[in-house]
Amino acid sequence: MDLAISSLGIPDGLAGWKILQQKAPASFTAFINDPVLKQQIAYFEQNAPKATTAKALMDNFQLQSFALTAFGLSSEQYMNGFMEKVLNSAPNSTTSFAASLTDPRFTSIANAFQYGGPSTPAVPAKPSSAEVAVGNLGQGSGFSQFSGTFAGVTLSNVNLSGISTWQGLASALQTAFRQADGFHSNISVTPDGLNLKFTDSQGRGTASTMIFTPDPSNTGTAPTVSAPFNVVAGAVAQPATGGPAVTSSSFIKQMVQQYTEAQFQQVVGNTSNTLREALYAQQELPTITNWYSVIANRPLADVIQTVLGLPQSFALINVDQQAKVLASRMNIANFQNPTKLNAMLDQFVAMSQTQAQDPSQSAAALLLNGIGSSKIINLTLPVAPLPDSLASSSATALLQSTANG
Repeated sequence: MDLAISSLGIPDGLAGWKILQQKAPASFTAFINDPVLKQQIAYFEQNAPKATTAKALMDNFQLQSFALTAFGLSSEQYMNGFMEKVLNSAPNSTTSFAASLTDPRFTSIANAFQYGGPSTPAVPAKPSSAEVAVGNLGQGSGFSQFSGTFAGVTLSNVNLSGISTWQGLASALQTAFRQADGFHSNISVTPDGLNLKFTDSQGRGTASTMIFTPDPSNTGTAPTVSAPFNVVAGAVAQPATGGPAVTSSSFIKQMVQQYTEAQFQQVVGNTSNTLREALYAQQELPTITNWYSVIANRPLADVIQTVLGLPQSFALINVDQQAKVLASRMNIANFQNPTKLNAMLDQFVAMSQTQAQDPSQSAAALLLNGIGSSKIINLTLPVAPLPDSLASSSATALLQSTANG
C-alpha cells in the first residue's frame, strides 16, 4: 500500500543524495507522521505477536505485506505456499529451503522470524511455602509489629497492634506483603489451625528472619511464635525459549524500523528511482559477501552494472560468467568499507544523473571522456562498458575475452 505522501521535496541527483546522507527517515516530519504509515505500524505491533506460525503470518495480508516489505520482498506477496516454506526453514541452516534459493533475502527473513527454529515450552512456577506456629494469641495477648522476609520480599515494622485472631494476623500480613510486592497477588497468608501459612505462587523462595514482637502493653500471657517450618522451596517460572521471534518486543521494534526504512525508500523513489536504489544499496551491500547475491538482487545488480558501465544485456549471460566478470572488475570487500562504499554510491548517482540529463553521455562516453578504468576496482572507478546493442551471445564472447585478458 502506497503512503499518502507522494514527495519529500528532495531534489534528484547528487544534491538529493547529499541530503539523504545527512538525514534519517525520522527527520522528515511529513513522512514519519503520515497516517497510513502510523496505521500500518500500529497494526503490526498489535497483531504480529499473535502470528506464532508462518501460516498465520501469511494468511493475514496486512502482516504479510508488512513483513515482506521490510525485507524487500514485496514481489512475493500472494505467494503464500512458497513463503511459508521459506519462513519454516531452519534458521542459519545451509541445507534449508531458504538457503537453497540464490537470493539472500529469503534466508534473511527466515533467520529473522525463526519460525523454523527449535523451541522450548514455558515451565510454570512451582509454589513455595512456609508455616509458623502462633500461640497464646487473644485479647490482651497480641503483637505490636512484624519484620521478616518471604519470597524475596522484606517487611519492616508492620503494625499488628490490636489484632487478636489468627485470621486478623493473616489478613494484615498478606496485605503488607502484596503491597511491598508491587500490589501483585502472588503472596498469600492464610490461617491453618494455630499456624500461619505463607505461600508464593511464583516460587521465588521461602521465609527467613521472621520476627513477631509482643505488645509491651499486653495484660495476659505473651503470645509466642515459632520459626518457619514445613518449608517448601518451590521453583520460579521459566519462560519459553526459541521459536518464532514475533513474541519478542525487540524483534517487533526491529521490524518496524526495517519497514519504515523500506517505505521511506519507496517514497524517495516517487521522485528518483536512482536515489531509491542508492539508499537500498547502502543498506544491503555491506551484508553481501559473494557476487551471486548481487546478481540475484536486481536493484543491487543495477547499481553495480551502472558503476562498471555494463549494459543491460550483461544480465542475460550465464550467472557464473557474470560473477567471474564482476570479480575481475571490482573488489567485493569494498562493500564493507564505508568510505569506499559511499564513494561508489556517489559515483552511481552522478553517472545516473548525467545519463538522465543527456542520454548521449552513456557510461561508455563518460569513460572515454576521462573517468578512467582498472581491471580490479578498489575504489569505484568503472571500466570500459560493453555496447548495449550487443546480443547475448556476442556479449558473452566479449566478456569472456575481457575476463581472460
